[in-house]
Amino acid sequence: MRRAEAMAVVAVAAILVAGYLAADRGGAQPATATVTVRAAVTSTVTTTTVETETATVTATVPETVTTTVVETHTRIEKRVVLVDALGRTVELEKPAERVVALAPSITEDACSLGLCSRLVGVDSFSKSLPGVPSEAADVGGYWQPSSESIAGLKPDLVLACSGVPAQEQMTRQLEGLGVKVFFLRCDRARSLDDIYWDLRAVAALLGEPQAADRVIESMRERIALLEKRLANTTRPSVALLVYLQENGAWVAGGGTFHDTVVALAGGSNVFHSLYGWQMVGYEELVSRDPDYILVTGMTQADFNRTIELIEKTPLREAKAFREGHVCVLYGAATDALNRPSPGIVDAAYLLASILHPGAVEPPERLAGNYTCLGQG
Repeated sequence: MRRAEAMAVVAVAAILVAGYLAADRGGAQPATATVTVRAAVTSTVTTTTVETETATVTATVPETVTTTVVETHTRIEKRVVLVDALGRTVELEKPAERVVALAPSITEDACSLGLCSRLVGVDSFSKSLPGVPSEAADVGGYWQPSSESIAGLKPDLVLACSGVPAQEQMTRQLEGLGVKVFFLRCDRARSLDDIYWDLRAVAALLGEPQAADRVIESMRERIALLEKRLANTTRPSVALLVYLQENGAWVAGGGTFHDTVVALAGGSNVFHSLYGWQMVGYEELVSRDPDYILVTGMTQADFNRTIELIEKTPLREAKAFREGHVCVLYGAATDALNRPSPGIVDAAYLLASILHPGAVEPPERLAGNYTCLGQG
């Protein structure tokens, strides 16, 4: 029996006993009492724990997936626009792949940049230059190239030499046929900066501008080394003759790249006060009394003729001749000295080795390409 029920029973019993005793003591009728029994209710709370679980269900659902790929193409502008040595603006839609070079110095520029393979045509003098493709066509001489031969090659670009009348005259005809023509400073070069300008222009037109940086840096390093070797030497006076005639000689004056080379080689040009290449008489040449007379001869015939002229002209009376300092350059030495291209540095070393023997060694490729005459 639970505790509440027992308590209720005890309470009822107590009332009955009390009533009985009261009746027994008075003999009266027992009173009727209303008893309210309050039962204590005990509630039982049942707690139900509901646990929620998150389950991962892997199901294979066939589906068709459509993927849209968006491609972004960046257009690289390769159009080349440059102003040439004649002040003309030349535009190329893209770097030139088929090129014609009309001067040896231009061909040497292209080859020094590693771009010889772009040459589909060259002037006659350039055909034998190292690196020129054997299939490159000969388009005629430097002084008279053939516009028909050039146009027939369908080049993207013709690299021409400013100051050459025939090349300048054919420009309109070539451009009328849709051929682009760009003039370099070329033989009008006056300094190393002009040679650097040509190198940068060729490299840009052919789409390889960084190639010029490498070549120019190499040239500058060699020139700096030459200047260092000549730093403590005295400068002998020099007359540089580019062509001899019966009555005189063409000399290199100031404002020519020859004048620049003489200075780089540690010499002092006695005709620096003249501008450009000038014709002077032999008497004037002797009167300048240079320590050295340097003469260029392009071919073997030129060389022999130069020797004969020196022997029978007043040059025999010059101090330079008496001291054995009349030197005639030929072959590769003349080419290096007469072409405003990277080879000009070799020419400077060669002249320095003549003017300052013991201080500078000549470049191996030019070492045997000159003869000094005289009584010394």
